[in-house]
Amino acid sequence: MNLLRQWWPLLVVALAFLADRLSKWWVAGYLAAQGPVRIGAWLTLRETYNQGLAFGLLQGTGSLMGWLTLLIAALLLFYLVQLPPEMWLMRLGLALIVGGALGNMVDRIFSGRVLDFFETPFRQGIFNVADICINVGALICLAGILLQKPAGAGSLPPEEVPPL
Repeated sequence: MNLLRQWWPLLVVALAFLADRLSKWWVAGYLAAQGPVRIGAWLTLRETYNQGLAFGLLQGTGSLMGWLTLLIAALLLFYLVQLPPEMWLMRLGLALIVGGALGNMVDRIFSGRVLDFFETPFRQGIFNVADICINVGALICLAGILLQKPAGAGSLPPEEVPPL
């Protein structure tokens, strides 16, 4: 049980990565043949490729950004496994960020572009499961920063302020 307590974030990384890859596999097969699919009033599935980063920034840097993403994801993963189990919000958030980043990284390295397919009327741009994982992970990390203290943070004696 202690092993699971320490390493469960790696399972979250794997699940986020697999959810992204499987959704892109389905979209590339189904939407390529069928065209856009409207789901209710708020969601359209539309196959689109982005050769840059979020919001179309840095167009044409796909493969280079893929390798840079791999480096950053590795550093985040190293940091993630160093966090104490009590910082579970930070661990969950970072795991989602890493899983999503790795999903988009595969696209960038192997095709130089990322497959996006979720389109909504209230959000500029089209996005994918990896983007959702990255954004939700960032929000969870923010919650972790605001709500959780590192282990032992409250047990330190207050600093002595020298007299003026």
